[in-house]
Amino acid sequence: QAYDLLEEAVNQLENEALPMEESVALYVRAGELMSFCMEQLNGYNRKIEATDRKLSQYFTEEPNE
Repeated sequence: QAYDLLEEAVNQLENEALPMEESVALYVRAGELMSFCMEQLNGYNRKIEATDRKLSQYFTEEPNE
C-alpha cells in the first residue's frame, strides 16, 4: 500500500500543476513513503540473506578425498 501511495504522489508531482504549498507537502510525504519502503525492503533483504546463509550449509560441496 505504501508503494502505491508513493507512486500516486510521484505521478501527481510529475503530471499536475499544484500550488506550491501542496507540492511541497506532497514531496515531503513522498520522501516519508520512500523511506518506509526502503526500510521494508532492507528488512526483507536481511531475512533473505540470513536464510541463504542457513541454506548454503546444505549445498556446499565438500572436497573429495
